[in-house]
Amino acid sequence: MQLPRDTARSLDRSDSNTDADLADSAADRNTSSGDEISEPGPAQDLTGQTRHTYLGEVDDLEGGGIVLDTGQVCHLPLIPLEGVVLMPGDTLPLKVVRRQDRAKLEAALSAAAPYTRLIAVVCMTRSDPGAVHLHSVGCTAEIRQISRQDDAMLNIVARGRQRLQLDLYSLQHGQDLSQAQQTITADVAPTCIPREAGQGIAYWPLHVWNRYNAFGLAQEATSLFNAMAPKVRQLQGDPLALSYWLASNLPLEDDTRQRLLEAPTVVERLKNEVALMQRMTSLRCRYCMTEVASARDVLSMSNEGTGGAFVNSHGYVHDMITLHRATNTTCEGEPETEHSWFPGYAWTIAYCAGCANHLGWMFTAAQSSLVPCSFWGLRRPAITELDEARRNMLWHPVIHGLRQNRFRGS
Repeated sequence: MQLPRDTARSLDRSDSNTDADLADSAADRNTSSGDEISEPGPAQDLTGQTRHTYLGEVDDLEGGGIVLDTGQVCHLPLIPLEGVVLMPGDTLPLKVVRRQDRAKLEAALSAAAPYTRLIAVVCMTRSDPGAVHLHSVGCTAEIRQISRQDDAMLNIVARGRQRLQLDLYSLQHGQDLSQAQQTITADVAPTCIPREAGQGIAYWPLHVWNRYNAFGLAQEATSLFNAMAPKVRQLQGDPLALSYWLASNLPLEDDTRQRLLEAPTVVERLKNEVALMQRMTSLRCRYCMTEVASARDVLSMSNEGTGGAFVNSHGYVHDMITLHRATNTTCEGEPETEHSWFPGYAWTIAYCAGCANHLGWMFTAAQSSLVPCSFWGLRRPAITELDEARRNMLWHPVIHGLRQNRFRGS
């Protein structure tokens, strides 16, 4: 679904806050290729982006960190987000404007232990105009920071915690989706290769064990990511944490990330990520398949990595990936610093030159001391890492129908 240009302008416009020196060069950025890009410097301060300072002052909430038992059935407040796949460990900012959404978050804040400050976040997609599909696998999120601006506005920052399965069949006739029960799910713990396998005396030969060796897959995935993005600081941790970090930071469309979230084991998730990185070359517009970026141009603009969710002043959450440069794009309007997600950077809306799809934004440094001097933020729902042939195969009516049924739990 292509966003109308009026609704695609997800950062508020305000000519009064436009920097004059940026406005003078705005004409040069139309149909930009992003070639004049500086590499990020070691002294770059990325903490502001991680803390989502554009939300204003937020209060840290004490305590928390409760882990629910695997298989536990609960009824957490359900927050569906269009085009946003929350992974365990991800940061999720929310600016709550609607009364019903505010009521959900207030219910989470006042819930009794062990459900205090927990919400259920699931990805929502629109296949046809008016047709909304809710994925059945999501993630719990714990509210970590909060601010109340007035009676009609609530800002929060949450953190992804655990996977959950949404049971849509538990609903009675006439019940709202928010009343569906959820079940906490967990990844099967990775298995270490026994010493006997290395000595050739185990029942299963070593090559069979290696196919299910999460630690070996983690090393392979780490090497592939370092080759693709050598300047990005990678998470150092166990295979499970790494598998979720890669799902959050690889330049992948939201459908691919949803499949990675649904992977039942860390081994399956890492295998899929390795396969994706082995064939990943370019990023394309999701609607006309025009090449808009190289996968090797991913850039870390926060302490958490190359990807992240950001919320605009109207409460719409955008999940995007940051890159050094983009091609075949058209920028519209003057660079503006008001409501910028990245302190010190002005934003300009970027569209696909082929079909006018809203791809994301170009961010330009408002101060000469900032490095890089410019970068791009592309919306995951607007791009795809697949080539045209593979995407046509995945979206074949029969295959797509099987995938949709699987998402619904049938």
